Amino acid sequence: MHIGLDGVELYADIDRLAAKDVREIFAERGLEIFSLTPGNVDLASSDSNLRRNAIDYYKRLIDYGAELGEGSSLPIITCHEYIQNQMGSIYSGSLEILAQSCQEIAAHARSAKIQLGFEPLNRYLCRFILNSREVLALLTEINAANMTIILDAFHMNLEEDDPVKAILRCRDKLSIYQIADSNRQGIGFGHTNFDAQLAALDTIQYSGPIIIECAYRRQIPGSSIDGSIEQIESYVMVSKNWLASQQSSELVVRS
Repeated sequence: MHIGLDGVELYADIDRLAAKDVREIFAERGLEIFSLTPGNVDLASSDSNLRRNAIDYYKRLIDYGAELGEGSSLPIITCHEYIQNQMGSIYSGSLEILAQSCQEIAAHARSAKIQLGFEPLNRYLCRFILNSREVLALLTEINAANMTIILDAFHMNLEEDDPVKAILRCRDKLSIYQIADSNRQGIGFGHTNFDAQLAALDTIQYSGPIIIECAYRRQIPGSSIDGSIEQIESYVMVSKNWLASQQSSELVVRS
C-alpha cells in the first residue's frame, strides 16, 4: 500500500530484523524513518533488574536507530512510561527513577548523535507524565539537550486543559507531533480542533514530522486486535488530504 506519504514512525523487532535490511526496504520506497517507537519496558521500576533491562533495551534501540539512519537522517527514538493496566494494581516505581533512567539513555544517545523524544500518554496507560507541563518538568530534571518532546493530539485531548497552549508551551522542545482525532480515528471523525493546533504549530515555526497515528476501533496502537486495513487506510487518507488542503499554512508537513 502506498498513499503518498514521506515517511513512517516504525516499531521494529530489533532482535529479529536487521537494521540494514529495514533501511533498504524503506529506502527503496522513498520513505524516511522519522522515529522509532519502543517496546513496552519500564524505565521507572524500582526493581533493579527490570529497570536495568529497560535501560539496556533502550541503548540497543538507540544503536539500532543509528544504524538505521546510516547515510541519511537519524530517527528520533520515542521514550515513554511503561504501559500498564492500573485496575487494582500495585506499582513499585517512581518519577525520580524515571528521570535517572532517562539521563543514562540520553548520555548513550548523545554519543550516537541521536535525539530522544519523551511522549506524555494518558492516565489510563501510565502514572507520571500525562501532559506538557509534566514532560517539561521531567526534561528539566533530565537536563539533556538531546531529550525532546513528542505531543500526540489523542492524548492531549484527554489530558491537556488546552492543547493549543500545550503546543505553544513546548515550543522548540517539540520534535514530533502525532495526529489522531479525539476517538483515535482520522481527522474529522472526532471533535478535535486541528485548525487551532496547526495554527499553533505555525506560531512556533514547527518543521518536524506530522505523524498520522490512527487505530482500529477499540485498539491501542501496537496491540494484536484485528481490524480492516481498509479502515486504517481511509483514516490515513482522509487525514493526509485534510493536511494537504491547509494551503494557507506555512507548516512543512512531513507525514
